[in-house]
Amino acid sequence: MTSSDISFGNWLTPPHHRLGLHRVEDVVPCTTIARGEAPVRMLVPASEPLDWDLLTVPGPDGRPISAEEFLARTHTDGILVLRGDTILGERSFGGFTSASRHIVMSISKSFAGMLAGVLAAADLLDLAATVPTYVPELAAGSYAGATVGQLLDMTAAPHYDMSYLEPTAEVHAGDRAAGWRPRQPEDVVGTRPFLAQLRGAGRHGADFQYCSGTTDVLAWVLERAGGAGYGELMRRHLWSRIGAEDDAFVTVDDHGTPYACAGMGMRLRDLARFGRLVLDDGWREGTSVVPADWIARTRRGGHFATTAESDSAAGGTYKNQWWIPGDDHGSFYGVGIFGQYLWLDPQTDVVIAKFSATDQPVADTPAHLDALGAIARAAALTPQEA
Repeated sequence: MTSSDISFGNWLTPPHHRLGLHRVEDVVPCTTIARGEAPVRMLVPASEPLDWDLLTVPGPDGRPISAEEFLARTHTDGILVLRGDTILGERSFGGFTSASRHIVMSISKSFAGMLAGVLAAADLLDLAATVPTYVPELAAGSYAGATVGQLLDMTAAPHYDMSYLEPTAEVHAGDRAAGWRPRQPEDVVGTRPFLAQLRGAGRHGADFQYCSGTTDVLAWVLERAGGAGYGELMRRHLWSRIGAEDDAFVTVDDHGTPYACAGMGMRLRDLARFGRLVLDDGWREGTSVVPADWIARTRRGGHFATTAESDSAAGGTYKNQWWIPGDDHGSFYGVGIFGQYLWLDPQTDVVIAKFSATDQPVADTPAHLDALGAIARAAALTPQEA
């Protein structure tokens, strides 16, 4: 398969997605999130890197498998294991390289969660306010009674089906509205017109309901609170401050609206740099980029179990657009369909960034999490010095 085989109609469809997920800018309109002029955060290779041949991780049935088998089985494009600023392991496969930019899918939500914390700390965002306070265009729709805090914790209750394998579900209609998939004659054009026409809701704040549309409503709120476009807010408050080596991108619809729930893309090392910032309690070279107390609240998790959701660990919760598995290391993570992961382990001080192209949109999440946890523990035993 070559780049010429990738098109707007198939970039999300296996097996074409194996190239499509890191050829997004060739097939979907995108806008740049500039890295700015700040110095690049230097990452250095370990003197004794992880030995992937000897490393074992839990397999889907709980029995140990080799790390190589795990990487192959999950159709890994790239993986990077970082402790401090030391690269303990880095692998790339197929046509993916260290200079490639890969879409991160719903890890985009975790970026939105950190951006919200910055605006809240600046007293620009009121978590107790309802959505129409910032976006009156949604006063008659599914999100009318939801608060900003409920958006962040996925406890808003819109009428929205997230079944990835059901073409009639709202998640697919949202993709088509955002310009990710070929549209049908009855489709709404644009993410925000799509959100505004949603009707029906359960009781907001009563339970966990994972929903991509909720993050796009949050992004709309953040724009109004922050007084700038979403991409500009992301550049100003996060991306230009993490020491990225390259610009990021975010896909946009026909109106130029970013698909905040899933559309960000970047280099693997830059995703790890973002994870490093968060694991460092939001500090970068003596400056607070994201408030430490916001990250601490995120790590404590939410009020509702997320076990029924396919992206969750058993006994997990969700807070501020991050997943909290409840393991004995206090780990937390962002995850996107087809196997995108940003795994943060505070006890071992390890960040793992992983890009993949799994066969199914959601596949073997518990096993994936167990494997990433095992890699983090093994990395803790690896010398850091370069």
